[in-house]
Amino acid sequence: MTHNVKLTITMLLSCTVLFTLCVIQAQPKATTNIDWLDVSAESALLILGLCWLALVLSARPGGRVTQLLIVGLLGYCLGCYMDLLDEFFINDSLPGWFSLIEKLPTPIGLLTLTVGLWMWREEQTTINEQLRTREQFYRQHQLVDHLTQLCDARAMRHQLNQHLSRPHAIALIMIDLDNFNQINRQQGFTQGDQLLTNVAQLLASQLRSQDLVCRYAGDRFIIMLTQCSEHFANAMAKELVAAISPLGCHASHAMSYTSIPSNQASQTAQQLIDQVNQKLEQVKCHQTWPKAG
Repeated sequence: MTHNVKLTITMLLSCTVLFTLCVIQAQPKATTNIDWLDVSAESALLILGLCWLALVLSARPGGRVTQLLIVGLLGYCLGCYMDLLDEFFINDSLPGWFSLIEKLPTPIGLLTLTVGLWMWREEQTTINEQLRTREQFYRQHQLVDHLTQLCDARAMRHQLNQHLSRPHAIALIMIDLDNFNQINRQQGFTQGDQLLTNVAQLLASQLRSQDLVCRYAGDRFIIMLTQCSEHFANAMAKELVAAISPLGCHASHAMSYTSIPSNQASQTAQQLIDQVNQKLEQVKCHQTWPKAG
């Protein structure tokens, strides 16, 4: 069960407990005292908030930004729900803490949602920079993986050969999703494809505009970092692998680093890719990862 689903279940349980408390302890309002216009408006706001929540859960990959959006929407929905209960029950007949918590969820939820939306904007800006950087390359070469919308391995070889003739360092990171076949068997190929798409979007959003991420093959991705130190490349590889975990799977990685002057480019792109691919195979042979699911 994912963290986002747990948050949603917690929200539903909280609403059930609050409703049960009102039914048991609160004094209901007379029908003539109920403002049905307010009931309609607050019900519409609650339904709208739940629709936003459903859209975020279905469209967003896991991660910190998604969690902020979900927590913010849950807080907003809880506030709307408690305002709706207030239309049917007399608050004075409830414990004092009920009135206090009635005022908190909406402002806290909206504040959290605002932070999440701001971070989403920054994330989308990074993705747009990635797309603009590769837009001309896409048009010229048509080397795009149709599922993930990333460049494919041919594009990586082409770009890597170009960078090998330039006087700057290059790091290649290869990432492989562990037990991906098991995920396909247990959850279905549609869910597996969605996972690949989510991972692709996550990787693209974490990189700098001059870097390149491609789908190498199957559940394996390859990333080229340029103009960076070996320490930065190692840190980036670990950060990317850690960022994949909230999506519901584990990943293995290997990294290869080279710094070649422009007049001494002795290795080809394919040799460098084969090198990091062999390192990753060695890593997977010597590590045992938790099973998916």
